[in-house]
Amino acid sequence: MAPELIYMLKVNIGIALFYAFYKLFCCRDTFFQWRRITLLSFLALSFLYPLLNIQAWVKEQPVINELADYYALLMMTDTATANTNAVTETATTLPVPDLMSLLIIVYVCGVLILSVRFIIQLLSIFRLVLKSKEVTIDNVRVRSLSDPANPFSFWQWVFIYLPGLKEDERKEIMTHELTHVRQWHSIDVILSEIVNIVCWMNPFMWLLKAEIRLNLEYLADHTVMESVTDTRQYQYHLLGLANQSKQTGLYNNFNLSHLKNRIMMMNKKRTRTTGRIKYALFAPLAAALLLVSNIEAVARTAEHFADKVTDATTVSATATDPAIAQEVTPPQDDPVFQVVEYMPEYPGGMGACIEFIKNNVKYPAKAEVLKREGKVIVQCTIEKDGTLSDIKVARSVSPELDQEAIRVVSTMPKWKPGMQRGKAVRVRYSLPVTFKLEGNNKKASTNEEDPRITGPDANGVYTVVEDMPQYPGGMQACLDFIGKNTQYPATAHKDGIQGRVIVQFIVEKDGTLSNVRIVRSVRQDVDDEAIRVVKTMPTWTPGKLKGKAVRCKYTLPVTFHLQ
Repeated sequence: MAPELIYMLKVNIGIALFYAFYKLFCCRDTFFQWRRITLLSFLALSFLYPLLNIQAWVKEQPVINELADYYALLMMTDTATANTNAVTETATTLPVPDLMSLLIIVYVCGVLILSVRFIIQLLSIFRLVLKSKEVTIDNVRVRSLSDPANPFSFWQWVFIYLPGLKEDERKEIMTHELTHVRQWHSIDVILSEIVNIVCWMNPFMWLLKAEIRLNLEYLADHTVMESVTDTRQYQYHLLGLANQSKQTGLYNNFNLSHLKNRIMMMNKKRTRTTGRIKYALFAPLAAALLLVSNIEAVARTAEHFADKVTDATTVSATATDPAIAQEVTPPQDDPVFQVVEYMPEYPGGMGACIEFIKNNVKYPAKAEVLKREGKVIVQCTIEKDGTLSDIKVARSVSPELDQEAIRVVSTMPKWKPGMQRGKAVRVRYSLPVTFKLEGNNKKASTNEEDPRITGPDANGVYTVVEDMPQYPGGMQACLDFIGKNTQYPATAHKDGIQGRVIVQFIVEKDGTLSNVRIVRSVRQDVDDEAIRVVKTMPTWTPGKLKGKAVRCKYTLPVTFHLQ
């Protein structure tokens, strides 16, 4: 999906969640100014939070980075499958517009229509300014309408039809409309209208726009209620105006809809000041949206750069190991991976690595005096020749312990490099080093497991292990198997159906495949063919953790593509 579409999707999700927050916590109180600020903040943050980049921080948090890595596994690069007959037969097939293209066309048409409507409304107001006569009422200049109409305001103009108005009615109307003018309510109206044009396909934006307009009326009504002696009479005047001709547009209308809600709010008891505390709940919601947005961005970027290193398409099919996620760095000729088929290994294994750290670490004297201890996470790049480079601290404890952890890691001998498709590759590796004071004993150790490896689920199934499962003969053999055994469904071929099917299964300890299921569907017949081919695969080499075979979940994206 294009970045622009992902951005707009996040914007609309933000609007929906913010609207739900408003209806749940804010719409029943009488803090109208607070509401106004909150509603405008909703609009601003919905467009802002997808742009805020905290990906560097996300990658430094092991638990959060695990979520990003796992999410990336579900989005990995395609395995294109198309048999020779399908390639030949579809050479003359007319292209079928996909659903996304149609949605974009509909969206653009809607934006254009609403934009034209917005411009027409603006021009109609300017036309009224030119047609109406300027008069002075109570030292305030207003535009006198020549035809009967409800009073309204826009920007710094107040439009009113004077004939037939009583003195008390005129004062109430002027107080109401001047509140709109002096508090610049037209800014809220214009901003909400523009956002509604951009997000017109989101029903929650239409609802949010209505709430913004209604709250402005609450503000103006509140000002009138504080200035008049007979509040009932003002409400009767509103009911009388409700029977006159109604207007809709960009302006603030004295007789806007939701009249029942306005009268109920006028008679509502003022909310206690302590009720404002609930507005603080808005901050965690915005923070959660920002965090989820950046987790998705890290995972999506990992998928994007994994695509850059995918092999060229063969005649029958192409595939990449879906467990491989490349380091989130700009594209380069010599990429750095996060997870590969065979992870880097310290000479002698992790036990030897632990001994090396224990024998070589020197607990800093200053840290010992200050009783500082904890886990320092060191990140490094293990190069193709096994040397360590770009060593830095991903999680700090104190400057003294950080420096000692970097020093010890820097003195390590060459590692066995990571392997991808039979070739040595650069791999980003995280090495947690724990400093712990126990009486007079100063200890430093490291986790015995790869920090990316989390515990198994309730069924004893891992997602990432040291040695990932492998198709017999490697991924190229897997490509050949898919190309020779896949039969493009006739109905899907006839209908021009193509797309990515993501199949997930468990590679058991004996290498057999179980729990084959669809994670992302295209269509039933295409899904069934993907499952059928996977189920006919021979026994795999099982995944291993600490040298022992374990049950491991594996995700295999298969793309059916007509050429």
